[in-house]
Amino acid sequence: MKIAIGMDLHKKTAVCHAVYAGEGEPNEKKKEFLDDFNRNYRTQGSEPEDMARIAAALRGHEAHILIENSTKSYETYWVLTNLGCRVTVAQAQDLHRITKSMKKTDKNDSIELAGYMRRRLAGEDEFAECLMPPKEWMMRREVCRVVFKEKLHLADLKKRTRAHMLLHGIKLSVEYMDIFSKKAMEELRNTRDPCLLIFVSEAKSIKSRTDEEARLIAQMFSGLEIYDLIHSIPGFGSVSAAYLASLIIDIGRFGTSNELTAYFGVVPKVRESAEVSHRCATTHRGDEDARRLLCQAAFVHVNTVEDSVVTRMYNRLRGRGMTHKEALVACARKLLTVVWSVLRNRLPYTDDAGLLARASETEEKMEEVL
Repeated sequence: MKIAIGMDLHKKTAVCHAVYAGEGEPNEKKKEFLDDFNRNYRTQGSEPEDMARIAAALRGHEAHILIENSTKSYETYWVLTNLGCRVTVAQAQDLHRITKSMKKTDKNDSIELAGYMRRRLAGEDEFAECLMPPKEWMMRREVCRVVFKEKLHLADLKKRTRAHMLLHGIKLSVEYMDIFSKKAMEELRNTRDPCLLIFVSEAKSIKSRTDEEARLIAQMFSGLEIYDLIHSIPGFGSVSAAYLASLIIDIGRFGTSNELTAYFGVVPKVRESAEVSHRCATTHRGDEDARRLLCQAAFVHVNTVEDSVVTRMYNRLRGRGMTHKEALVACARKLLTVVWSVLRNRLPYTDDAGLLARASETEEKMEEVL
């Protein structure tokens, strides 16, 4: 029997609801099975042994399970998949019947998820499916996230340091672009200011960790063509190239560059009413950190490469009166089309080692700018 199952998943519980997804109407025996399943598995734990019991109950049937994307969905997806179940993870923001529902209960959410799955099996495309990467790719992605958060922490520390110096009238011998460069930190220590001593100590610790993490990233992504190709594009440093590679994994998933830009949420929303169409702000779908890294890469690219399709676009948009931030988001989208082209053609962007070195050096200093 073909069954559509909605699973409202939480840290400790999973609420399930099954509906018939075959052709025509189910007979009495099929109805009885569905009623028994919904009664026995309406609410249970969400641990692997609980998923094993659900998989055992569905053995012999063509069951399709839909889960809303969450921190718990990755583990559950692979447990159920390894047990032979067909599992789909949906982008939460696409499930409007749930997100905009006036009746927010676990049972109702599971019923709505089952309906989404049944309609999908019937050919309706109402939501985007989340890729559940293999374990090794998920580990690479998590390492990139950790390193990126460390960089954000360091950027925040730089802002706090400069604000403290401004508040107390503390000046260094020169205006350092990087307030935590080796010479700048030595001067900060010499001020004997208690807060600056704390900031310097914390910055030194973060920089030591990020150096180690950078070596780990180089080791984890060594020899991966997708990483090397993205890294060849001026603007992408080791972290941003690795993060992007860990999200894309396989460029073959995207038939066009538009699909890739939509995946990263850097395409404008479109709102239509009657015969009027409005292009609004970007959709902000997908990974927020990746969008920030893309904007950073676009900034570095524009300031490093004098003549490229991305740089020309930035200058053209600024000339039309667009703000720096708006132009940068548009250039981030354009840079993604370059990524798509490089990966699809399997050819590096450039062999100019000097250009790449300048871009890499600039990328390391962008924490304070963005």
